[in-house]
Amino acid sequence: MPLPLVARKSLRDNEEKLKENVEKIQQALGVEWTYEFDFDTILAKCTEDYVKNDLGGLFYKDIAGNIAECIERCSKDEMSKEALVEANTAQKIVLIPNDDKKFTSYWKYEFVNGELRVYFKPNICNVSDLCYFKLETIIPSPGVYSLPARLNLKEKQEKFTEALEKVKAATKMEWTLDESSLETLYPSLEKTYQDRIGDIFSEILEYACENLVKRCGDEMVCEAVQEACPSGKIVFKFDAKQSEYWKWKFVDGELHISFKSICNTSDNCYYDFEKLL
Repeated sequence: MPLPLVARKSLRDNEEKLKENVEKIQQALGVEWTYEFDFDTILAKCTEDYVKNDLGGLFYKDIAGNIAECIERCSKDEMSKEALVEANTAQKIVLIPNDDKKFTSYWKYEFVNGELRVYFKPNICNVSDLCYFKLETIIPSPGVYSLPARLNLKEKQEKFTEALEKVKAATKMEWTLDESSLETLYPSLEKTYQDRIGDIFSEILEYACENLVKRCGDEMVCEAVQEACPSGKIVFKFDAKQSEYWKWKFVDGELHISFKSICNTSDNCYYDFEKLL
């Protein structure tokens, strides 16, 4: 059975808007994605007159437009852009009404079987929510880190580097961060901390390096550090059983900094590691 005439006219009159939104996504990602609408199902579940009377304006212009803006904003970061393309191998956006009473959100983005699905409640409202959703929070990410965690680490890379350069200048030797140690401890962090792993550990590294710089101003201490940590490698570890919030050890030519909880991070600025030398 064909759609009502008013609905078909609205779709026809807004076809150009749909094309514009498809083009916006293509310009942002470099690949073409298409929108998929099952309007028979949509009109069967969305029974309000405003949906039928302005079907094209609502879906082709407003909904598709807000989704396109969300994708465009997310894709401004190259890492997010690549992740988006990899996640949506079907290169389509499927709009699906959800009348399940347990579905409490007006809108929900989800990647399923290589396609981007957008679920919505039949009483359509708050369309602009689609534009401001942080799409990177649900994009599948390879490896241990979530995409927000990867982005946060990338954002703070300069702070990591600056901290290590300062201790290098003070000790006259190269220093590195064992990045694999962050991957190892990542699952132990609370979810809110996981997405901020770059913020948290760049600050902790700054505190630790500040401590090293300050104490290595004493030539005897500096020489002892060089002997105890010839690799110049700093390793972070999670140890729920230790009594202190933070603990330093020199192990096999490396500096190991362990913690039982992300708390009192500034302790690393004052930790008396000289007693270990």
